Amino acid sequence: MNRSINLHDYDNDDPDYEVFEPLRGARRNARRRPRPGTPAPADEGEAPSESNFNPTFSSSKHERRWIRQYLGPFYDDHLITDVLRQVRGGKEATVYCCRAHPSTGEELLAAKVYRPREFRALRNDAPYREGRMVINEAGKEVRDQRALHAVRNKTKVGLEILNATWLGHEFGMLARLHEAGVAVPRPVAQESNAILMTYVGDDEMAAPTLSQVSLARDEAEVLFVALLDDVETLLRCGCIHGDLSAFNILYWKGRGVLIDFPQAVDPFKNPQAWPIFRRDLERLCQYFARQGVRRDAERLARGIWARQVHERHRGIWVEPVPEPRRGRTDR
Repeated sequence: MNRSINLHDYDNDDPDYEVFEPLRGARRNARRRPRPGTPAPADEGEAPSESNFNPTFSSSKHERRWIRQYLGPFYDDHLITDVLRQVRGGKEATVYCCRAHPSTGEELLAAKVYRPREFRALRNDAPYREGRMVINEAGKEVRDQRALHAVRNKTKVGLEILNATWLGHEFGMLARLHEAGVAVPRPVAQESNAILMTYVGDDEMAAPTLSQVSLARDEAEVLFVALLDDVETLLRCGCIHGDLSAFNILYWKGRGVLIDFPQAVDPFKNPQAWPIFRRDLERLCQYFARQGVRRDAERLARGIWARQVHERHRGIWVEPVPEPRRGRTDR
């Protein structure tokens, strides 16, 4: 039987929850090979590093250790040359603006570094993980029963596997959606606890989120239509954002860019998909109503769902029906 949930118990729509910067690139599964050279001196209390990476960004001792450990591989692989500043900090991850290596063809890149597990507080992620395969650091499905048992029991090893699954899921989703033409960042590279992506903004400032922007009604109308088109394309690609709001859409030069996809769900595999999708549309409509563009979120959600899910897969549980009472199956 499927569990029923109150999605507002999982509401992350607040400025303190993770919001980060945008992006662009291609997956690399090969493990990095350390380049020859003399290691840079380690900070006091920091584990020795095999990398020459010595970023100019000034930070605390602990943060500097994270930066060198998790972004050092990108430096060694000639993807970045420096870390310039912190773009955004969150409970789950921190995003940094990096100087790109000339070989990338970019001037700036954004690096999202997930906080080490002991400092993370990912809350209430179970509804988003329903129907999702467990993957390892290389992006391959985990089939070993002992490993899956560790995941279910949330042992230390199990939590490490879940962490890799969470990060790998975001990387793969960004790559898929970017290929489909959705206005999302395209990932450049992935390491054990970080994703490198193209940067939205310029040398002076990072692109703000919609939550920081007020729009003229005509401009808001055009942007709203474009975002609805992206939301529908997401669904057509088998993806629901899962935490869509003005805090997870960047605004730059009249364009909206969707960010933050680790919690994205599959509408055909996750039994909570319909209420999660409906909540995404409610949040989007709430922001644009404040900009003078008022639409019926329920009607929009049902129309998009009917076109992209129900009509293509008639008769299965993904049909948008009233949420079931506790203990009943949504059919």
